[in-house]
Amino acid sequence: MNELVPDKAAYQINKRRMSYVALFMMCATTIATIYDPARMNEASGVLQVQYLALSGLVGAYFALSAKTMGSKSE
Repeated sequence: MNELVPDKAAYQINKRRMSYVALFMMCATTIATIYDPARMNEASGVLQVQYLALSGLVGAYFALSAKTMGSKSE
């Protein structure tokens, strides 16, 4: 990890929290879309971009976490 990060444990916790908040936002958007699809249809373009960005964030976090955990066990 970069030496410019003074508190590495807090850094990891904040990354994890950010990822879980993004996952929660995706779930909330999905529930809102199922609840009122006509209203969400007006914002379909924005919702697609939101899902793309949030899923990329969550996927990158879990992929890099798995890679980091794999390199520690070797």
